[in-house]
Amino acid sequence: MANCDKDKIIFIVDDSPIDIELTTIALQVTGRQLNVRSATDGKSALAMLRNGDELPALILLDIKMPGMDGVEVLREIRAHDRLRDLPVVVITSSALESDRADTIAAGASGYLQKPLALAKFSSDLESIVHRWLPI
Repeated sequence: MANCDKDKIIFIVDDSPIDIELTTIALQVTGRQLNVRSATDGKSALAMLRNGDELPALILLDIKMPGMDGVEVLREIRAHDRLRDLPVVVITSSALESDRADTIAAGASGYLQKPLALAKFSSDLESIVHRWLPI
């Protein structure tokens, strides 16, 4: 059976290029060949989503970003006809219950607090990818 994962786009939205790189590495550790794309701010992420030919199979969204934060991005995604059904998992270093509640209320498909260890982060991402992009 051919592995079609490389055709599935995972879109990372995070203002930290280092966090984008770590998330990409953590996704690679899952052993699946995924097409990873990224944006470093909410406005460019929304422009890419609205204007792109291919929609991602999964969006991994940071909430603590300058300018347009992740909750605002999430609300815009949920308000847009073409984008509203995309799975959006919030990935953040925030441990605040209010952040979790705000993102769930805005329509997040899931919420993951970034762990400090890469192995734990990879394991958590593998679970998320398996849930939203089953083989």
